[in-house]
Amino acid sequence: MGIFDLTGKTALVTGASGGIGLALVKGFVDTGANVVAADLDPAAVESAMASNDRVMPVRLDVSDEAGIKDVLALVRERFGPLDILVNNAGIKSAERLMDGDRQRIQRTLAINTDAVLDLTRLVYEDSLKDRGGRVINIGSSISSRGAVFNYQAGGADYCFSKAIVHDLTQLLAYETAPHCVTVNAVAPGIVHTPMHGRPAEETEARHGGLIPLGRIGQPEDIVGATVFLASDAASYITGQVVHVNGGMVMSD
Repeated sequence: MGIFDLTGKTALVTGASGGIGLALVKGFVDTGANVVAADLDPAAVESAMASNDRVMPVRLDVSDEAGIKDVLALVRERFGPLDILVNNAGIKSAERLMDGDRQRIQRTLAINTDAVLDLTRLVYEDSLKDRGGRVINIGSSISSRGAVFNYQAGGADYCFSKAIVHDLTQLLAYETAPHCVTVNAVAPGIVHTPMHGRPAEETEARHGGLIPLGRIGQPEDIVGATVFLASDAASYITGQVVHVNGGMVMSD
């Protein structure tokens, strides 16, 4: 078994019904892992994966603690304890921080940041604390240059929420390291997903020329970095934010 082979491992991917989440489900299956595909719309996963016996679609609201515990119990019955958690679920918003709708800002933070911490805590206590494992948070490159990019690629509240995810990644990495858990983040740039709510051609026209590699990202572009961080090849990497953005943001 190679260092990138995840055969026998079980991964939980949130926000799994489309876009980056569904691409990640397929990527983990290709590396041999069992995958718990969690989403508010698990039927979309079932349709896309054609009842693959290593994929377990489940309905999950990532802000529902009781629901998370129920899902973890079901996972144990089907596959055993989790080895990998990918916090991918999130919402897009376009609120300004100074004069935006306060309730919408709080909703963005609740789903994009609070739920990441809550789910990680529960999975850590359920399995990772005793067994070690991997946590990969999906952040965003625009959070690193929020003042530049939020006007064209996401609201200030979205940038704020993902910046918190990046800091949270490092804090959790520090706290969980004694238990052989690594925590890293993958920060996509502008990727064509249903979240954009526009045709890929329009997104390409708006942003492709501003990206050094000359195109917007596709969900599949995020798979390699995520699977790598989940694998034995990344066993000595923790607390890092890996930018996958075609060179749109370059940081040291």
